[in-house]
Amino acid sequence: MNNEKRLWNTSELEQFGSHRSTVRKRLKAAGIEPVAFKGNAPLYDVCQVAPYLCKAPVKESDAPDLMGFPTAAELRAFVQAEREKLSLSKDTGELILREDYENEIAKSTAAIKKFADGAINRIETAIPDATAEQLENIERLLNFDLEAVNDDIRL
Repeated sequence: MNNEKRLWNTSELEQFGSHRSTVRKRLKAAGIEPVAFKGNAPLYDVCQVAPYLCKAPVKESDAPDLMGFPTAAELRAFVQAEREKLSLSKDTGELILREDYENEIAKSTAAIKKFADGAINRIETAIPDATAEQLENIERLLNFDLEAVNDDIRL
């Protein structure tokens, strides 16, 4: 070791259990620069580099994400079970298809619009002496309520 106990070269840093080349790679990946040089040998502050050399290396994998399942076989079994549940729900009628849902929403929306048009006409005929301003206020309030119903349907 050198005279200053805190400054170690890569050979001395092998005491952390990695070869010099691995030590250099880890320090370079961590962005740590030498604090001094002794000849051509870089010296690192052992207090600064120790946390990076003590960490277990994280192994990057090209394997796909298994969604928390330990093996691909377990993931496959889960997906298969979910497909079977979906098929069973569809067969028993517990599942509503998206297009059926959208058709029902469209029918409901059309019925609400028809009601709104009819309601204004009925109010005009039921109250013949209502002023244009009163009818406009009623129509505005009715449109406000219909917008609220429309917003609730979209959710």
